[in-house]
Amino acid sequence: MNQQLLPLAVRWQVMCGDLRWRMQQAWRSRDEEDGVDEAVTKMIWLAVGIVVAIAATTFFTAKFNQAKDNVPDPVGP
Repeated sequence: MNQQLLPLAVRWQVMCGDLRWRMQQAWRSRDEEDGVDEAVTKMIWLAVGIVVAIAATTFFTAKFNQAKDNVPDPVGP
């Protein structure tokens, strides 16, 4: 390796090592969380999902009943 690429290679290795160390630290600190703060968020998303499911069920039931009312009764020959 020539003299111009050696400092670039050293900087690259230091940068990659630092990035790897930071990622490991972030993973460890995330692993240590007890999840208390996430519980409220999960409950809110669960409530939003239930509300959306109820609204969708109501909408589709109303549309089905409306379409059912528009179908004429069959007449025998």
